Amino acid sequence: MSILNEFEVVEPGLLRMQLNVAPQNDGFNQHLDSGSNYSTGVDLLKHIDDAHPLKRMTAQVAAMCNIPQSSTFLILISAFSSVTCRKWLVDYQFGRGLPIGLYACVEGPSGIAKSRALESMTDFFIDVKNDVINKYQTELLRLGSKQDRDDADEGRLDELKAMKRTIYSRLFVNNATPEGLEATLGGTCGYFSAVSSEQGLFNSLLGLSYANGAANNNDLLLNGFDGGFVSSCRVSREGYHGRVIGGVTLFAQQGSVEKILSASNGTGLSERFLMLAEPHFLGKRDHLKKIFFDRSIPEAIKEKCQFAREVFENPIKPGELYHLKISDTGHRLIAEYRNQIEPHLADGAKFSHISLRGAAAKVDMQIMKLAANLWLLARNDEYDANIPDDHVKAAIGISNDLLEANLALCKAKGLIGVAAEFSAVLRLFEGNHKPMTERQIIQSRSRVEPFKDFTGNKSDLIRQTLCEMVSTGVLDIVVYDDGVKRYSLNQ
Repeated sequence: MSILNEFEVVEPGLLRMQLNVAPQNDGFNQHLDSGSNYSTGVDLLKHIDDAHPLKRMTAQVAAMCNIPQSSTFLILISAFSSVTCRKWLVDYQFGRGLPIGLYACVEGPSGIAKSRALESMTDFFIDVKNDVINKYQTELLRLGSKQDRDDADEGRLDELKAMKRTIYSRLFVNNATPEGLEATLGGTCGYFSAVSSEQGLFNSLLGLSYANGAANNNDLLLNGFDGGFVSSCRVSREGYHGRVIGGVTLFAQQGSVEKILSASNGTGLSERFLMLAEPHFLGKRDHLKKIFFDRSIPEAIKEKCQFAREVFENPIKPGELYHLKISDTGHRLIAEYRNQIEPHLADGAKFSHISLRGAAAKVDMQIMKLAANLWLLARNDEYDANIPDDHVKAAIGISNDLLEANLALCKAKGLIGVAAEFSAVLRLFEGNHKPMTERQIIQSRSRVEPFKDFTGNKSDLIRQTLCEMVSTGVLDIVVYDDGVKRYSLNQ
C-alpha cells in the first residue's frame, strides 16, 4: 500500500515525498517529554487473603503514610526477607535450597514518608537487635566485675568476648560501598541486609560513586541473591571467603531504576530486582483525615520477627539454614506459569529485551522467595516448613503483575518501546539536518540503545521505527533524482 500522495521539488536534484497522513507530533512529544508521569499503578494485594497479617499491616501503613498500597507491600516484605534469609531457605523441587532474601527497588518522590514506611518493618528487628546487645552488655559487665569467678564463669566470659564481633555487627546497612559491606560479612556469617530510603545506598553499594572509569563491583550483590560463593583477596584489609546471602530494599526518589540498569551493565544484576513506580498522592492528601490505628496489627508482625533473636546471637551458617518446602502441586503451578510466559522470551517477543528477559527467566525464583516470606508471616506453627499452595498462587500473581509493571516502566522511562526507538533515531539528526539513507540509519542506530539490546532482527526493527516515524509525521521521506530514498526531519 502506497503512503505517497505527491512529489514536491524542494531544491535542485532533490524531491520530497508528501504523506497522505496527518502529522501527530503533539501526541508524540508527550511521550518524549522528560517530565511526563511514568509510574504504573498495580494491585498486588488482590492476590493475598484479607486475613493475612502483612496485608492488614500494608493497608494500615499505606494509609498512615499516604503511600500506594502495592509500593508499601513490596518494601515491607522485602525488608522482612532481608532478615528471614538468615534462617531459612526454600527448596527447589529437585536440588538445593534457594535463599529467600528479596531485592526490591520502589520509586517515590521526596515528601511521601518513605523512611516512616520502611521503619514500620525494620524497627521490629532493630528492637530485637538492641535487646540482644543490652543483654550481652549486662552479662559481660556482670561476669567481668565478678570477683570470685569459677571455671564456668571464665568459660562463659571467653564465649562472650568471642561473640563481640557478631553482637555488634551492623544490621540494616543504608550507605556502604561493596568493599565496606564485604568487611561486615565476617561478623554476620556472610549475611547482609541493605535497606534504605535514599538513593545514596545505590550510589555507594552499586559502585556508582566511584571515580569515572572505575568498574562497578557488584559481585557481592550478584552472589547474595542465590547464596553464591565469594572469595576476595584485599591488600589493604581482610577479605571474605564463603557464601553470601542477603536482601536489598530501596525506597527512594525517581531515577532509582535507571541506576540499577546502568550499574547492571549486562551482569544480570537488574533482573534480580523487583521494581515498581506507582503514581504518588502528593497534592491530593488530606492531612485532617483520621486514620484508625489498630495496635494488634503491628503486634502480630512484631511477633513474627522474634526469630531474629536467634540469628543475631548465634548466626546460622549458610550451609545449616532451615528448609521450607513447596508441595509438588505448588511446583507444578510455578512450572505452568513459566510455560505461559516462555513464548514471550523468544527473540523479538514481549519480554525479549535484555532488561526484561532475565527477570522473566528468573520469575520462578521470585515466586519461591515471595511464597516463603508470605508463609513465614502467616503461619502459626513455627515448626511447619510446608508452604501452602495458596501462598504459591499469591506469589505467582504478584510476580506476574510486577513483571508486567516492569515492562510498562521500562517503556515509559524510555528504556524500551516506541519512545525509546523514536528518540534514538532523532538523536542521529541532532545538529545534522541532511537527509540520510535507511542503510546509514541502520548502521548507526543498531549500535545504540534500545536497538543494541534488541534480541530480534535489529535492522527490521529500525525499518519499522522509521515507517512509524514517517506515518506520525516526525520524519519525511526524501528522494534524490537518482531514486535513492532518504529520511529527514519534518520541519
